[in-house]
Amino acid sequence: MFTAKRRARWGMLGVVCALALSGAARPRQVAAHAQDAPREPLNEPAPAPEAADPAPHAAASSTRGALMMSIPAGDYLPFYKGKSGARSLVVPAFEIAAAPVTREEFLSFVRDNPRWRRSRVGRLFAESSYLSDWSDDLNLGASPASRAVTGVPWFAAKAYCASLGQRLPSTVEWERALKVVGPAFVETNAEGPRANLVASLWEWTADFNSVPLADGDPNDSVASLFCGAGARATDATDYGAFLRYSFRSSLKADFALKNLGFRCAESAL
Repeated sequence: MFTAKRRARWGMLGVVCALALSGAARPRQVAAHAQDAPREPLNEPAPAPEAADPAPHAAASSTRGALMMSIPAGDYLPFYKGKSGARSLVVPAFEIAAAPVTREEFLSFVRDNPRWRRSRVGRLFAESSYLSDWSDDLNLGASPASRAVTGVPWFAAKAYCASLGQRLPSTVEWERALKVVGPAFVETNAEGPRANLVASLWEWTADFNSVPLADGDPNDSVASLFCGAGARATDATDYGAFLRYSFRSSLKADFALKNLGFRCAESAL
């Protein structure tokens, strides 16, 4: 298990690598999910099969689940090229929550599933910082209940989504949703316009520890992608993507970080 100091060192290494690789082409606002502009502006018609904006629909209950957005089928260009160059992947249509899971929603989950309460969870599945901002197992503490829940490990996030008959989105699905929806897809736990790299909310994906390459080459080193192979990026100016992929590569499934949340997804009917 990494110590807080070692995790911080990993995070700083990822940021330093991202800065070095992205050079002078840096977005005006540096945020965990920052992009210079939406790839597909929401005020312009998109080519088929993305002719319409994602349509939200109501969830099953007010305390569990969330509004879901429909993301149409389409192509996704992996951030890193394969050995034969850049090649798009076909992504089937899917549904994804319009916002990350809130503290109130996760409280409802731990009430119904005692094994995931802070005092009962096994250390194999969550480090000691799990829900550390809560006052106790069933008390959210001072932060607003409507804020995104953080300090939740991958194991608990996966269990939460499964309890709703859903799942965590894959990295490709998460990245495609960001491309389709634009910057409004991401959230921050900061107050007002002061959102920055520290305040921005990162999110778990189902396959956070695997980098989706165009060729799917299992022999590629994750470390070399971030510091030694910047030329393999399909868009070297996408500073936000450098940060996302480097951050994911440093995670372990039991990590419970104060700026790491999650949202659920499901395959389209």
